[in-house]
Amino acid sequence: MDVKEIIREVKSKNLLRELIIELLKDENAYVELSRYFVIKNGGLFLRPIGVIHHGFSDDIVRNSVSGVDGVVEVFEEFVDGLRNIDGFSHLILVSLFHRVSEDQRKVLIIKPRRLIRFGLSIEELPEVGVFASDSPHRPNPIGFSIVRFVGRDGRFLRVSGLDLFDGTPILDIKPYTPDRSVRVEDLGLPDWYVRLWERIGRGVV
Repeated sequence: MDVKEIIREVKSKNLLRELIIELLKDENAYVELSRYFVIKNGGLFLRPIGVIHHGFSDDIVRNSVSGVDGVVEVFEEFVDGLRNIDGFSHLILVSLFHRVSEDQRKVLIIKPRRLIRFGLSIEELPEVGVFASDSPHRPNPIGFSIVRFVGRDGRFLRVSGLDLFDGTPILDIKPYTPDRSVRVEDLGLPDWYVRLWERIGRGVV
């Protein structure tokens, strides 16, 4: 019996609720579920609305300066939410870093290692709090990415500039609009960030 047959069997016998409860009781199953759903107090309250596809290895994504090309597959039941999304040049993807371990969720001080790809050494990087960084290792491993919206094939959104691993669950999609922008002259940055930014040639960090 394949997975689809099992799902049909469970649904036909109205066993889905019982199955979910049993899975939540099982430690190994709970850990696996937490990679794809945000779990709190034994209940699921955030469900992915899509998933990332691109086929690149984690290392390629991790070391890419400008990100990779890929596709956001929006699940069939959420396709109506894409109405009038065409025409936006950029999208905001809210994702779940499903490979972050329980120990990594406890990390509060990090070095912003993403800057290494711009030529900085680990010794040059300051220690900062996770909330002053975009490190995936954080109490709630939720990602926030701005990507270029290249085109749409039904419920499949072609994008570029992805910094997410293949298979990353997507929790939400929002258009990037001018009201979200901050004028450069109004943008303030801490000294440690400015020093690093100037060190890499004032490029996009």
